[in-house]
Amino acid sequence: MNPRDEVPALEDAGAVIDDSTVICEYLDEKYPSPRLMPVDPAKRASCRALELISDTQLDGCLFVMGLLKASDELQRRVPEALPRAAATLAKHHANRGRDLGVGDYLLDELSLADIAIYPHLRSAAFLGYPVGDEYPRLRAWMTRMSARASIRQATREMARAFQEFRTDPAPFFSRDRVHWRNDRRKWGVRCGLGRWLLDELDAGLAFFSSVP
Repeated sequence: MNPRDEVPALEDAGAVIDDSTVICEYLDEKYPSPRLMPVDPAKRASCRALELISDTQLDGCLFVMGLLKASDELQRRVPEALPRAAATLAKHHANRGRDLGVGDYLLDELSLADIAIYPHLRSAAFLGYPVGDEYPRLRAWMTRMSARASIRQATREMARAFQEFRTDPAPFFSRDRVHWRNDRRKWGVRCGLGRWLLDELDAGLAFFSSVP
C-alpha cells in the first residue's frame, strides 16, 4: 500500500495514508479528541520540531546502533561507529531532558512529541543505552510514559510481532537486505559506515526506498 515500499501505511475507511508524520496528522484531524497537537501555535511548532528530530535524527542514530549491536563483525570493521552513535544519543538525552522543563511531558501535556520520541529512547535502553541518572526528570518521564495503558498495549503488540518475526520462515524484514531510508543514510555516513554501506549496496544487501 505504501508507494515507497516502507512501513507504515494506514487504511482507514477506504483512504490509504503513508508516512508516519502524515498518518499522525490525519488521525489527529479525523479523531480530534484526545488531540495529539497542542492548541498554542508556538507549542505546535515545537511539537512539529521534536517530531522531526525523532523522525530524522533519533531514528537514524538508533538504526545505526541497532545494526552495530547485532553484528560483532561490523563493530570490528568500523570500531569508531558505535562510540560515535552513542555520543550522539547522549546529546539527545541531554537535549530532551532540557525540553521537559517543569511539566510532566515534553510540552506540558501529552502530545505527538512524546509519542514520537519515547519509542526511540525505549529502544536505546533495550540496546543497553538507557537514560542516565544525571537526567532524573527524563528518567521519570520514561517511567511515566511506560505506565500509560496505550504504551503498555503497544509494547505487548510489538513483543508478539517480534516473536512471530523470529520464527517466520519468510519474514517481511530480512537482515540479508537492509532498508536504508531517508536520514538513516546520513547517520550511517556520519558514524563511519559510508564505505561499508557502499559495499552492502554493491552486494545487493542494502536498498533505498522506491520513488513514489
